[in-house]
Amino acid sequence: MSTSELLSCAVSLATIVAAGAVVAAAIIYNGQLKAMKKARELESLLVIMGHVDNISVRRTRFFMMEHGSEISTLLQSPYTAEVRHKIDERVRELSEEELSVDDIDLAINGLNNICFLVRENYAPPLVVQSFMRNSLLHAWRAFEPYIKQRQSVSDGVAQSQQYGEHFELVVRELRA
Repeated sequence: MSTSELLSCAVSLATIVAAGAVVAAAIIYNGQLKAMKKARELESLLVIMGHVDNISVRRTRFFMMEHGSEISTLLQSPYTAEVRHKIDERVRELSEEELSVDDIDLAINGLNNICFLVRENYAPPLVVQSFMRNSLLHAWRAFEPYIKQRQSVSDGVAQSQQYGEHFELVVRELRA
């Protein structure tokens, strides 16, 4: 075998080895991507569980389920700073100063964020389908009048119709 043939075989062998290394690296990288996705989903799940188990969120949801009808007349008016203040006063009065309108906003924002994570596939859809289904449906019934009032704001600055949007869309999907 001549030197040129030997070099040609060596180059061919090196190419095959390099191709094998690229395939092995791609397989390893694919495994790492799957592991990172799973870790992201688990981290999202832990955050969601922490939110669901948050006692303040739970109290706020039950407060709205129990007293929603008592503040419903305030929710008929267009949302303004004055109406927000009246809602806050009534919530504080009914909850004996334990809750405020800020607690309602925080609870809704938290649920909306969870629904965003699920809708954008940052958290597994199983979270909603089996873990939070009833909680979301009950929470929507409790918070819907307030969310609808907030969505009706037309101040030219913010897009208020997007308030609670992900929460609302996930509830629609659950009801379908």
